[in-house]
Amino acid sequence: MDRVVIEDMIPALEQEPGFQGGMNLVNGDDGNGMMIMPWETREQAEQPLSDYGPAFLQSLAKFAAISSGDRAPILVWEVNAKV
Repeated sequence: MDRVVIEDMIPALEQEPGFQGGMNLVNGDDGNGMMIMPWETREQAEQPLSDYGPAFLQSLAKFAAISSGDRAPILVWEVNAKV
């Protein structure tokens, strides 16, 4: 799973307008993970999956094919403080 994130998903996201970087967090005990991705605008963060480019959609399909659990919903949060 880490390989798909590093080799496919991150490069695909870097092609998306407004993508500001990201952090992939993984629980080493149970394998659960989450990705935090800042975007330039709220609209870009909330865009439907169908609006993403083919590279990201393909990486998401690879990720889903090897995932053993249910995908958590995609949530949009606002940054209210930055250090």
